[in-house]
Amino acid sequence: MRIKLIFHILLLALLCSGAWFGFSRYSANLEQHSLVVNLPSIEVSSLEGQSVYLQNQIGTTLMLIYFNSTCPICQSEAELIRKVFSEEQKVTFIWISSETVAEVKDFRDRYDFANLSNHTFLSDTLFRLASEFKLTTVPATLVYDSKGVLVEFFRGAVSMTDLKAAVTKAHENSR
Repeated sequence: MRIKLIFHILLLALLCSGAWFGFSRYSANLEQHSLVVNLPSIEVSSLEGQSVYLQNQIGTTLMLIYFNSTCPICQSEAELIRKVFSEEQKVTFIWISSETVAEVKDFRDRYDFANLSNHTFLSDTLFRLASEFKLTTVPATLVYDSKGVLVEFFRGAVSMTDLKAAVTKAHENSR
């Protein structure tokens, strides 16, 4: 009888801790999502050293990709985005890294984005974007409609099918 009671107490404690953990993760995701709903007006640097304000990018469907050049997932996604979206002119791709300008340029050139006018690469060595959005992982991909309202937020690896669906949804929201 005593063993049964201890078992039920442990089971109840396990269920309660699982529920608390799940709720805290859910709350953190909601909080982070609310931070990125509208494109912030933070300042980052272009590869030429000029200031760029993200808020000024509103006007077209925007895919904001927070990446790191040494991240294998980021490298894979760069290859896939280059293949899948190379003809997509109705989307502005903003690639932002906390790395130096030289490292970002190397990444851009390695995946042959330099000659694509709708791909912009920016350096954020002051971690303004990561700070504003509370980003702790790369890649993070955010799709905004032409009004600067978040359509989809992906953490980590994302399939090209999901990205295409998000872009379609952003185009529909922009009408």
